[in-house]
Amino acid sequence: MKSIRTFVTLFGLTLMLAAFGAIGARAQGFTMTSVGGTFNLPFAAQWGSMNLPAGTYTLNYGYAPSGLPVVEVRGEAKGSPHGFILSQGYNEASGTKNAIVCVREGNSGIVRGLELSAAGTSATFAMPRGAQLTAQEHNGDGNIQLAEAPMLIQRVPITLNQK
Repeated sequence: MKSIRTFVTLFGLTLMLAAFGAIGARAQGFTMTSVGGTFNLPFAAQWGSMNLPAGTYTLNYGYAPSGLPVVEVRGEAKGSPHGFILSQGYNEASGTKNAIVCVREGNSGIVRGLELSAAGTSATFAMPRGAQLTAQEHNGDGNIQLAEAPMLIQRVPITLNQK
């Protein structure tokens, strides 16, 4: 079992390194679209493996060689985080909004989606490791009951760059 877990971990790391290597080599197939903009995050949030404190950020939307959307996020304040987040999936945009979709819990949030009507797409992102959106209760019979916890969904508007 341990060897399977080690293999899966190494395989996942290899895929991530390949994706990030492709991202770093923009001339070798990674393309950012002309869709970019800024957003003001009013609360701390986790987006993939990035922890974003409240503040102003810029983002650029593009595609990895695998065809999955990738978002580049850069904080505008000195020392702010900068990184790339690979999407879990994407669909055609269903609305007219340009926003980051967050699940709020207290004074923090988790970025779960990106709506970009300007690009005609919406992207979803994986939950960070250890995060749960379900409540668990153990009853006296040793069974576990799962229920989706109440969620506050907040959309943070994105101001698109002028072309």
